[in-house]
Amino acid sequence: MDIERTMQFILEQQARHEARHEAAVQKHDEEMAELRAAAAKHDEQLAKNAEQVAKNTADIATLTDLVGRLAQAEIRIVERAQGQEARLASLETKMTQFLERMDRFIQGLEGNGSRPR
Repeated sequence: MDIERTMQFILEQQARHEARHEAAVQKHDEEMAELRAAAAKHDEQLAKNAEQVAKNTADIATLTDLVGRLAQAEIRIVERAQGQEARLASLETKMTQFLERMDRFIQGLEGNGSRPR
């Protein structure tokens, strides 16, 4: 009967071992499913991040273009302002010369003894 008990003991041990092994495999499969789900979520977030980077890159390119055009417009405005300043200085000089001539003309009329009527 010792052999029967030994055989029974061995069968029980194998059954326990098999049950533990199946539980470990089940746990492993569950953990792998969780890891796959996490990896899928991670991949989804990476795709969203890549889309956002592409959008930001386009936005930066647009802003860079706008800043460049604004700088060019500012340069044109400054150049026009400088041209206007030069024209204004020329007009001031001509106006001063005109007024000096008028003064001399009026003084010349008064100096001749003739008075304007």
